[in-house]
Amino acid sequence: MADNDKKPVAHLLPAILTGLAALIAALTGVYVNLRDDKTAPEPEPTAAAAPAQAKTALIPMPGKAEKFRLQLDRIAVQHDGTVGTTDWRFAVEANGQPLFVFQQDDLDDTGGRNVATPKDVGAVLRLLPAQANRITIKGWRGSRFRLSPGEPDVSGEGTMSDTGVVAPIEVKAEQADAGAFVFYFSAAPG
Repeated sequence: MADNDKKPVAHLLPAILTGLAALIAALTGVYVNLRDDKTAPEPEPTAAAAPAQAKTALIPMPGKAEKFRLQLDRIAVQHDGTVGTTDWRFAVEANGQPLFVFQQDDLDDTGGRNVATPKDVGAVLRLLPAQANRITIKGWRGSRFRLSPGEPDVSGEGTMSDTGVVAPIEVKAEQADAGAFVFYFSAAPG
């Protein structure tokens, strides 16, 4: 057989199929990695069904405990308690039960530096519907000379509704210049 004779196309078929399979696999990988949600999207509710679904989503079932992820978003420093920056340790409780404790270094009441954004400070909280859910915050000023923490230097209390709404909580000392803060929380179901 001469070199310039036409060869049948059938011998190219395995190479074409292999290349096509590789292309499909690559496109599938790109699609899975680039899409935002990892589950199939839910169909959009109709306009008539949307209000009914919204009402049922906001009303918790009676007697059933609701779980919320309580997250500390920021601390507004009104007075840090000393001249310069101050280290503080805070304990957060819900209904008398401890949630979390964290250290916040270098709090400063100087304008432009008086908002602190703690990183990954939060906890999962279980609430019962139609119950007064108290959030209590206690704080101790950092000191090298203090051997035992004793009574808190600042404290404050707020409430969290059974739907997860938390109003800003003022945390302050009896004397305003000994420490005053406002804590801002967010809560998400789950």
